[in-house]
Amino acid sequence: MDNEQKLTYLASFSHFITHGYMTLLPAVLVVIAADHAMSFMDIGIIANIGYFLYGLGAFPAGHLADKYGSKRVLTIGVFGMAIGSLLVGFSPTIITFGIAYSILGCFASIHHPAGLSLIARRIKSKKGKALGLHGVLGNVGLFLTPLIAAGCTLLFNSWRAAYIIFGVIGIIFAIMLYFIRIDSEPDLAIFDLISRNRKKDKEIAQQLPNTTEEKQQPQKYIIPASLLMLYVGSILSGFIFRGSLTFFPTLFQREIHFITNHDQPVVIAGFFTTAVLSLGLISSWFGGYINDKIKRPELFPMILFVAVAPALYLASRFTDNALLFAAALFSLFFYAWQPAQNYLIAKYTRKASHGKGFGINFFLIFGVGSIATASGGYVADNYGIDRFYWFMSLVALVAIGAAWAVYLLQRYQFRFSWQLAREEEGTT
Repeated sequence: MDNEQKLTYLASFSHFITHGYMTLLPAVLVVIAADHAMSFMDIGIIANIGYFLYGLGAFPAGHLADKYGSKRVLTIGVFGMAIGSLLVGFSPTIITFGIAYSILGCFASIHHPAGLSLIARRIKSKKGKALGLHGVLGNVGLFLTPLIAAGCTLLFNSWRAAYIIFGVIGIIFAIMLYFIRIDSEPDLAIFDLISRNRKKDKEIAQQLPNTTEEKQQPQKYIIPASLLMLYVGSILSGFIFRGSLTFFPTLFQREIHFITNHDQPVVIAGFFTTAVLSLGLISSWFGGYINDKIKRPELFPMILFVAVAPALYLASRFTDNALLFAAALFSLFFYAWQPAQNYLIAKYTRKASHGKGFGINFFLIFGVGSIATASGGYVADNYGIDRFYWFMSLVALVAIGAAWAVYLLQRYQFRFSWQLAREEEGTT
């Protein structure tokens, strides 16, 4: 296995386990709410905090990945997620559950800027294919987790078992990630992270993309207009992603009668959520593959949302088998968006700033998009969960316009007369 294949699989499995951690809560949401006598609004607020931190942490994670190396930061993230998952599993009260879930969200925020910058920097050819595989394994985490969580709840008669099992798996993978070597990527060593020794800093600078010459030459601060519109699309898509993913199991339990009347509605809803989300494997792979082939990748997200908007509307109107069909249609198209978005973020950001670019992107997707959990919980309590899917169809219509603007504005840039630069050490 060559270096590019190795780093692709490591980053992709990290994506798998990250989405696994953050999908456990939707899968057992109904059980936790009943266990603690909480409303959907209350648990939605806790989830909102965790998901917001999941996005907010992407800011510093992207900066650290650019400065210290993607593999180093990714290793810390995997270790932290594993510990956070164990803390959630053993939390005795709803307060400690909320604190532990916040810790899990903080460390989970590291993967996307670190893992994707690792691929964007080190993959020289077939970058779209690597991003596609990354997306596929992320979706494997999405669709397998509800089934695993439901199975653990049934087998151990406790929602906690799923978090504990995932925590153990995470520790094993973190140890593997620590010892596996990747060319040109510095490995995790605590001394290197806290030392301010100039020799160590020089060694790191040689391994990471060098921007010294750029800093020495005064230049204008330039932001591609298309990049800003990509970030607008991130907010809209993040809302749809978090809202649909969080409430699919609940929607199925409420609106599909053979699930509602079953002896184990949580297990059956988890099974059908898994089946629906598994279609995202096809779209994730295709979303990465097609970007290596087409001349105008900016148009691809717009085409996807043209299909996503009616699929969400139909999901809000249908019940039983028709609802399953609408949900499957949504999954088949929507999950092609992420690898396409990652491809465009890499295209419109400088190599030395990939970590920051992905950090901003995933803060908007997971941080700002996390308001879908609290708002969805409010709508579910007061109007019915189906109304929330109707609202998300309107968000998808706006996303069509944002995606179209990315294509229209690709030749435009915002230029500023000031320069954003960091003061070098030793200067006053």
